[in-house]
Amino acid sequence: MRLYPLAIIPLVLSLGAIILSVITPGPQFYLTVGVAGATFLVSAAILFTYARKSTEARQIPLENFSLWADVGEPAAELRRLSAGDAFAAAQIAATDLASLAANAELLQSRTYLLVGRAGFECVTEEKMHRRVESLLNDINRITRTISDSKKLTADIIPQIEQCAAQAERIAVKFFELEDGKPETVYIYLEPLRRAAEKLSHDLKLAASNISKYLIWEEKIPAKVETPPAAPTEAPPQPLPPPPASVEPAISKPEASHPPQPATPPERPPESK
Repeated sequence: MRLYPLAIIPLVLSLGAIILSVITPGPQFYLTVGVAGATFLVSAAILFTYARKSTEARQIPLENFSLWADVGEPAAELRRLSAGDAFAAAQIAATDLASLAANAELLQSRTYLLVGRAGFECVTEEKMHRRVESLLNDINRITRTISDSKKLTADIIPQIEQCAAQAERIAVKFFELEDGKPETVYIYLEPLRRAAEKLSHDLKLAASNISKYLIWEEKIPAKVETPPAAPTEAPPQPLPPPPASVEPAISKPEASHPPQPATPPERPPESK
């Protein structure tokens, strides 16, 4: 226990004043004893407050390990975009990945707080802060790539999936470090394990949503470029048979009369 001189000196002086007042009583005996007693109590309280071991302070986390940035569903806004919004899609993906990088940075800083602390030697031995730092660098690199290219490409999807697998391995390692450790170690490591697990889940969602958007974007131009099929002409219909022709009625020729002479023939003379 560490002793503070500024607290010990008033304590000794007040104790001496009380003893002298008892040995040599005088007209102000009670006043002297009262002042010396009060000084003694104040000095003892100060000495006790600053000299005792604070077990409560060691159990209070340096910060709240349960607070994380709420990202929601990463890259979910890509569903609302129309065809041709490549720049907007890149901005949405880069913004959501930057939020995931912020959570990875929180995970890295909180893991680093445990390095070198008593009871957390396993964190230092496994270099957990270095693992999380590597994950953070990978997410930031992917975010910069999307921001610089200003469009989404298929090659970033396996990179994001690789980061998700990396975060999942970190969560599993935190779970292994919790096993068989005191409750104090569990209180610190459990929020970190859950955060790494949530980060892995969010990265998988981001990769899935970006992949679905790219597949949908590829299908749209194919539909536009393919000309519509020309309508097939119907085979010529056979002409309807002509209506039955009505034979014209053949008029019978009228009986022909011999032509009449222009002048009547002379009658032969009668015989007498």
